[in-house]
Amino acid sequence: MERLLLTKKKTIRVNEDTWIVLFEEEIDFSPGQFVMLETPKLVRKPFVLGYWEDHIAISVQVKGKGTKWIVEEARKIKGHGPLGNGFERSGKGLLIISPTCLTMAEAFRKKMNVDVLVGSRTPFQIPLEHETAVGDEEFLKKLSSTGEYDWYLVSGSRRMEKVCWDHLRGKEVYFSLEEYMGCGIGACKSCAVFTKEGVKHVCTDGPIFRGDELCWS
Repeated sequence: MERLLLTKKKTIRVNEDTWIVLFEEEIDFSPGQFVMLETPKLVRKPFVLGYWEDHIAISVQVKGKGTKWIVEEARKIKGHGPLGNGFERSGKGLLIISPTCLTMAEAFRKKMNVDVLVGSRTPFQIPLEHETAVGDEEFLKKLSSTGEYDWYLVSGSRRMEKVCWDHLRGKEVYFSLEEYMGCGIGACKSCAVFTKEGVKHVCTDGPIFRGDELCWS
C-alpha cells in the first residue's frame, strides 16, 4: 500500500448520478483492487481501480458531500492503495455491473476475456461498447437471456447482488463487495461478512468472494 496524491484530469457524466473521474498519474494494480480516497472531512471512501481513455480512473456515484466534492471540486485527492486482493480467472467471463463499476470493467478487459452487462436505473448519457439495460424489467430480461460463461462477476448494489445470485446460483459466480468497506485496511472491522468459513473482512480477505462462500440471508 502506498500513500497517493492523485491529480484529477477530467470527469465524464455517465447517468443521472454517476461520473467517471480520470487521473493524471499511473498506478500499478491488479483487476479488483481498490483505493481509499480522502474527502475534506478526512472520511475515506473506497473506489475500485480501473481505466478510461487509457488513464487510471474510478467511477463515482454522487451520494453525499464527499462524493460530490470528488466530482465537482477536487483537483488533488489524497488516497491510499492499491488495496485488497486482485482477481484473475481463465476462460470466458461475464461482468454484471452497475455504472459505478464501468472503469473496473476496463481493467478486467485488459487482462481477461470478458463480456460486460451494465444495468442502470436511469438512462446513460454516454455511448458504451457494452451490453446495457435501463430499468429493472430490461435488466432482468437481459440477465435471463445471457449465454453460458465459465464464470461470472457481479459488482453493483446489494439488490443487484441478490437478484444475480438468485438467477446464477449453482454456477461459478463471484461478487465484489467493496461498497461495504470503511477504513480499507482492516482496522475498523466494519466490512465483516459472514462466510461458510467464518467471519471475513472485505478489505483484507476480498474484496471479491465466491457466491457459494457467502452466507445469504
